[in-house]
Amino acid sequence: MDREDLAAALEQHGTDAACEAALALRAGATFSVWGEAALPASRFLSVWAWRAQCMAEDGIVTRKDFEQGLPALQRLGDAPVAMGRVDATEGTRLIFLSTDLISCVAVL
Repeated sequence: MDREDLAAALEQHGTDAACEAALALRAGATFSVWGEAALPASRFLSVWAWRAQCMAEDGIVTRKDFEQGLPALQRLGDAPVAMGRVDATEGTRLIFLSTDLISCVAVL
């Protein structure tokens, strides 16, 4: 997946986190996509929902992208998703994509 294709998929997703990641990509942020390692969305959901719960128990307010991204992963159930990341100076965004790498399905 090239930079432009990933940026376009993120822009179409339309959440704040996805748009921030797209802007970071266009500004030269590094990125990786692991399209060959698709796993069920529920597997990612269980890890990241647990992480959000731990943060809440520690008094840390979860980011808005957790509020948007976790329900998106939950809706997918056991459907496979590919994972990627965008590393910007503001932090790392985890990207979840359809297995054909055309659509962004969630961003954390």
